[in-house]
Amino acid sequence: MNLNPLTWLKKSSAMSLDQVADLFGFAGYSRAGSKTVNETTAMEVSAVFCAVRVIAEGVASMPLALKEDTYGSDDLKRTRVLRDHWAHKLLNDRPNPWMTSYEFVEWMTMQAALGKAALAVKNTVRDEVRELIPVPHGAWSVEQTSSSGLVYRVTFIDGTSEVFSERQVFVVRGPSLDGYSALPAVKAAGDAIALAMVTEQQQKSFVAGGINPSGFLTIEPGVKPEVREKLKNSFSTQFRAGGDGGIGLLDFGAKFEPMTMTSVDAQLLETRRFQIEEIARAFRVQPIMLMQADKAATYASAEQMFRMHVTHTLMPWVRRWEEALRRDILGLSNSLYFDFDERSLLRGDHKDQAEYYTKALGAGGQGAWMKPNEVRVDMGLNPVDEPWANELSRGAMEAREAATGATSPSQDE
Repeated sequence: MNLNPLTWLKKSSAMSLDQVADLFGFAGYSRAGSKTVNETTAMEVSAVFCAVRVIAEGVASMPLALKEDTYGSDDLKRTRVLRDHWAHKLLNDRPNPWMTSYEFVEWMTMQAALGKAALAVKNTVRDEVRELIPVPHGAWSVEQTSSSGLVYRVTFIDGTSEVFSERQVFVVRGPSLDGYSALPAVKAAGDAIALAMVTEQQQKSFVAGGINPSGFLTIEPGVKPEVREKLKNSFSTQFRAGGDGGIGLLDFGAKFEPMTMTSVDAQLLETRRFQIEEIARAFRVQPIMLMQADKAATYASAEQMFRMHVTHTLMPWVRRWEEALRRDILGLSNSLYFDFDERSLLRGDHKDQAEYYTKALGAGGQGAWMKPNEVRVDMGLNPVDEPWANELSRGAMEAREAATGATSPSQDE
């Protein structure tokens, strides 16, 4: 079995646009230049490229940890991170010899957000997954067997193929209509992406054709052609890009009339702006994350939109990742689980953090729910080796005990 990813990459890149389109069934979606709307050509649209990147980079930016929950006699949950476990090292160090953890999560999320799913073949030794070999889109397909199981057929560069069972692969898929193959966002938004491609091509042709001059020089009748040419050259030399600029003096009764944007030009720009919003809808991304901010947007509303991006755009992908990791890496019967920490993306400004941690440490006479060292670690600082830094403040209760001389059991007991 050839598990060299470079062979799959070479095969995928060697396929023509028409072959990739036939493979994914996008032949019905075309654009200017006789190109087909598929994962490759869709990424040429800046809005699609930005939408996919903001999802993939957002998920990859979250710290990933393998955790285990235990319950004491008080029936309260206690969580610990298993940093020495093979699964934690696999996903946090190097999932394979040529990709970092960030690159692997980013690549898999980008594939899943664009296409039918993201696939990686597991290299398992003694029930431990040692490597995750990514397979590019276009080099694999999924089928449902008569026994309701799933098989994944991977095609190699030499034309041979191999079938892997669902236990031999790690899969992250998006929304699905049949339950086992995801609905590609590029196909679902094919018309919107195609229209964005057409408007970009029209704008490109319009500018490249040079049919929209900045203005006109009008000259009174009777001026000789050579004088008209001399006046034109003199004016364009002074005021073109890199010219001297300054104040223009026109002879022979010449007048300069600048060109203004027509309603057709304005409508083209409005169409391009609307297509950004359409693509944002398809990928469930806030327009502000595609650098498309409404003029009425304020700093406060923008901050809420960033939080909405984490809550409504990234969290569904985070849940898909966490459950896929438990299913394909740990096994559903395992009590361990992977957890993405989204808190780093939801932090407020320094003022909001100061207010939160002040209350967490027991300000205002209330009992604390965080220890000083826990606050320091949460802020990215090293803990201090002091007894008080590992104790919870009991607020008003502690002050009352100090005044009366009474004692009460520690909250840690």
